[in-house]
Amino acid sequence: MFQIYVLKDPTLNRELIERCQVAGYNALCLTIDVPVFGNRERDLRSGMTIPPTFGPRSLLDFSRHPAWVWNYFTTPKIGMENVSDRLDKKMQNMTTIAKYVHSQFDPSITWKEAETMIKQWGGPFAIKGVLSPDDARRALQIGATAIIVSNHGGRQLDGSISSVEALSAIVEVVKGQAEIILDGGIRRGSQIVKALALGADACMLGRPYLYGLGAGGEKGVSKCLSILRSEFERSLALSGCCQIQNLDRSFIRPRQT
Repeated sequence: MFQIYVLKDPTLNRELIERCQVAGYNALCLTIDVPVFGNRERDLRSGMTIPPTFGPRSLLDFSRHPAWVWNYFTTPKIGMENVSDRLDKKMQNMTTIAKYVHSQFDPSITWKEAETMIKQWGGPFAIKGVLSPDDARRALQIGATAIIVSNHGGRQLDGSISSVEALSAIVEVVKGQAEIILDGGIRRGSQIVKALALGADACMLGRPYLYGLGAGGEKGVSKCLSILRSEFERSLALSGCCQIQNLDRSFIRPRQT
């Protein structure tokens, strides 16, 4: 699955879709919940912005990790091949590339652009960032085959509804007409069981495998997935559920407030 955004340059959108077709991707995933970036204050403090900004704290952190700095300067430069042909090769560095990519995000995205992409692709197509039943209904109308219930990791809008809170109402609208994937907040195998019981077909996760990657590389990712699988299977067994297909809302009890 290739994750795509609506960009201001329609030829770039079309080019990316065509390259995905040639490369043999099975599906496209259009992310619609970043028309503008959220006010990520922690990123502003740490310098993890687009483009990155490095203050005294960042420079001190670099000085404490000489092996990382050495690796950075002695290995090939990081680039973004998807847009490299759009920039002067003499000007290509992570700062200029990041500025260009940032400038390409289109804040005026509409359902029409999403529908055009679906027709251009002609295959399985997921829309990511859906939190309301009305948006789920519109996604079905324009031909989406999967809906990813997501609030973008909770870092776009303060006070936004969580993905799992939005899930049940979207399941009621979709009624099996498309796959429903829950994204956000999955840290335990037991939480995957809960999501499936509430009507999701699958779950996505980001931070857990990145923690594993940061701690132990490829082995760390394998360990993370092994833990999740073990927790998932144990939760099913202890819930008295022999098959995933048997999971439904009868396994869920709302917490009393």
